[in-house]
Amino acid sequence: MSLEDFARAPARHQSLYDTIATSHPSLLAGKVWCGRCGRPRNVDAAKCLREGWPKCCGITVSIDRPKEVTAP
Repeated sequence: MSLEDFARAPARHQSLYDTIATSHPSLLAGKVWCGRCGRPRNVDAAKCLREGWPKCCGITVSIDRPKEVTAP
């Protein structure tokens, strides 16, 4: 890998996250929910894929809307 290729690597990876974030309707919606309390949150899916999903009530949030809220 040349120095120029190495310098362009972060941009290529960001492009991959952007592509993945637009690959599914649930990711495109940019909304996640807590599986315990049901609290919704708007997110940037590409950023979450790159840096990690947020947490709520001690658990990682989900792109799937909870069917039933369970008490913590």
